[in-house]
Amino acid sequence: MSPLSYRIGKKGQLNLPGITYASKKAAEELLLKDAETHHCFFRQSGFHNHLGHHILAAYDLGTPPGHLQKIYEDEARIQRPRILEEKDKNIVVDKDNWVQYLGNQSAYGAFVKFFSNEIDASGVNGTFENYVFGEDASKAGVDMLARVISGAVHPLIQIGYGAEFGNDTLIATGLAQAAVHGTPSKFHINKSPPSQSITLLELLAEIYASDVLKPVPYDPQPFISTRVKSVLDNGGAEEIERLCAQFHISDTITDAEIAQKTEELIWTAVLLTFGTGRKGRKPRIDFFLMHILTSSLFMRPLCALLKKQEHKAALIRTYIPVMVLFILARGRPRIDPELLMSYTAVPRPPSTSGDHPKPAETAVGNPADNADYNPWPALIEGVRYHSDSHVLKSMRTLIFATQHFGDTPPGGVIGAFRTQGGKQEETHVGMGKVDGTIFVRSAGVMMETLGWSGYGQKETDWDRSALGWDAAWESGD
Repeated sequence: MSPLSYRIGKKGQLNLPGITYASKKAAEELLLKDAETHHCFFRQSGFHNHLGHHILAAYDLGTPPGHLQKIYEDEARIQRPRILEEKDKNIVVDKDNWVQYLGNQSAYGAFVKFFSNEIDASGVNGTFENYVFGEDASKAGVDMLARVISGAVHPLIQIGYGAEFGNDTLIATGLAQAAVHGTPSKFHINKSPPSQSITLLELLAEIYASDVLKPVPYDPQPFISTRVKSVLDNGGAEEIERLCAQFHISDTITDAEIAQKTEELIWTAVLLTFGTGRKGRKPRIDFFLMHILTSSLFMRPLCALLKKQEHKAALIRTYIPVMVLFILARGRPRIDPELLMSYTAVPRPPSTSGDHPKPAETAVGNPADNADYNPWPALIEGVRYHSDSHVLKSMRTLIFATQHFGDTPPGGVIGAFRTQGGKQEETHVGMGKVDGTIFVRSAGVMMETLGWSGYGQKETDWDRSALGWDAAWESGD
């Protein structure tokens, strides 16, 4: 690798107490070791290496250096080497031949070297302009921007961590990861302004109402790729393009518009991830919808990294139909804002429920009293011990959301209402009651569902039933 910076050059979006010089140094060393040692897929079938994500998510949550080392050792056991076979050492990717190696897992190490050298020579923005947004990078069959958002959005997440923490090595490995993904689904969104642009929650309502996008009969067995194909066939791709064009993103998008649209994305991602269960049933949290949640956190640092407004617009414009595709591939699950608002806003870890010592006579308030209790410190501490990096990553998005949008009043969510026939109505039943407490409610239901493992609760897994189909709920809880 070229001597790129492996340092953490920027504070994370949370930057919680607990971060020290020692934890920063440990995180930097572990990130470099992962980049130099491991492939981006820990299985040939395309399961992604999340080690760097886990390290940085934990670091940003205030995890001490010894704990970071334990996280590394736990996940490093399952990784594959960066150079898969001896013959792969002979692969050399350069400016003239890089396109011919696209989609080739064996070329990952060579792509890391290539993009490291390009960033060293041209900087991050120059590399993006050439290899993500450039003319050659945008040709049919190359489609690098679409590749960045392919693979359950993992290349974007990897690059997003690099953008957030100012780590060029993560950006190089993220671009290399994008390059070795297969040919992605690509959408062509009309950039002409519609007669009236709609909000993201309005777009979601249009997705639910579309007869063209009605789910095919339920089959519990297919891979996600099979479900995606069934969505795109028979006019599905064209319908997604038509509807997404109504969520207008101009090439001259302003920073204020970026802030609004990325806020909309986070609210919608939270509602989709934690508000698509069924009343009276145990909560289910879909594995693929969760990736919308975790990736939504990186849209702001990625847009801040890019210099040209049209590139920022292209990034968001390319992301939205992929988000819609995920929703449809899960059976078009409907958000239930009332269900999400029914979850407790004062979640507690199991071992401390009602088990607080009696406060001193001089204490003002009582931690055993929900009216006095702040659940976030326990949630932040509790999530660090979960073995699944996705849980920490999801919690990071929820913490960011509560920091920035937690004071939103009922009815204050962008797109909660729309005007129909001269009258204002909710875009989704119950949206008028949704407020900024949905983030702590979501954090609590995630820990209760997936396990407070640091407090002795058994860890469970994300839901993969494709919960949008009614038939997916027939097997019970």
